[in-house]
Amino acid sequence: MSLINLKLENEQIINEYFTNLCCDQYTIPFLKGGQSNADTALNQLNIDKYASKRNNVYPKSKRGSSYLSPYIRHGLLSLVDVWNKVDKFEYKDRSKFQDELLWQEFSRHLYAIVGKKSSNYLNYKVETPNSDSALYEGMNCISTIEEELENTGYMVNQTRMWYASHNSLRISSDWNKSEDYMFKHLIDGSRFANRLGWQWVMGSQTGKPYGFSKFQVEKRATELCNNCELNNNCPIQEWPQTSITEKLNIDVDLYNERVFGPIFTKENDKTKPSFVWITGESLGDNDPAMSFYDQLPVVFIFDKHLLKKLQLSTKRINFLLDCLKEINSKRELEVHLTDPKEYLENKYFASTFAAVPKYREITEKNTPSVEFPAQRLAEPINFYPSSYSSWKKKIKLNI
Repeated sequence: MSLINLKLENEQIINEYFTNLCCDQYTIPFLKGGQSNADTALNQLNIDKYASKRNNVYPKSKRGSSYLSPYIRHGLLSLVDVWNKVDKFEYKDRSKFQDELLWQEFSRHLYAIVGKKSSNYLNYKVETPNSDSALYEGMNCISTIEEELENTGYMVNQTRMWYASHNSLRISSDWNKSEDYMFKHLIDGSRFANRLGWQWVMGSQTGKPYGFSKFQVEKRATELCNNCELNNNCPIQEWPQTSITEKLNIDVDLYNERVFGPIFTKENDKTKPSFVWITGESLGDNDPAMSFYDQLPVVFIFDKHLLKKLQLSTKRINFLLDCLKEINSKRELEVHLTDPKEYLENKYFASTFAAVPKYREITEKNTPSVEFPAQRLAEPINFYPSSYSSWKKKIKLNI
């Protein structure tokens, strides 16, 4: 039976239905999911002094992070809503914050175009030194980052960059495995933001690697160095030695209509939909398909085969269950653990387009009766965005 009983507590659901599908024991994320929690977080958003605080790491009380990313990633808050919310703040803080929102949109555009190719070097091939990870054991900064990630499901932007740089430019290892580790635990985990963040750090997107050394830790998280047993013999005194060895040419299809999906609502079948299918990108009350068909039942499908492969943290499942339970408190919802392609076969449903490979794969043979455009901060593009700066100059914002 694929139907999940949402009346059970989250821990019961995970223990009963997700056995062998998660990478850890039951853990509660530091943020709860759901539209009401997203709305509260947005209403309480304060970016005063964001420009000067945004890169702070420890102590946590000094951080400038908004902690909105899990809600944005799952469609509970749109980038447009968040963009407009900060209009009242000073320009230097507002512009820095909105630039981060723009980078999120850039990563979505780029991922829509490159998809699974993002697991390889994009624009530049990077050569890294053959360095043994054993040389860096005992580093308080890295172990603390990992501990916070595993316990809370969150990392601030600086520690994401530090961790990606350390595990791609300094240690000789498969960077995809380290990126997967972050993806498993981050409650805002997405391939478009996470993996393309790694591409930027490695320099494979811009040709300019981001070096991580003791300097950043001393500046942004002094206590980590002070409490480190390697403080007087730090193995990361200098930036990692790396070089760009080759300019690459990536083959992309810019004109396939399924790259960005429909611009307007698209009716593919004269038969009216009998339910709304929602995805992990569309869990908010303002999801276009749910909003339009507000009287229809809703279906969410946990992809059992994909989960078995990904082995996500229970924190991520927990967050999703919070979101789904709140939807269920407002309207009829069924949550299944099965193969979405098999479940949707020969059914008439409405959905909101998601510019990710899995959505395209599922809807290739299971065409929605009605498909709504994805919510976007910037209009779809018809060029390959080789860099954030080049993309930013050409886009048209939807604000």
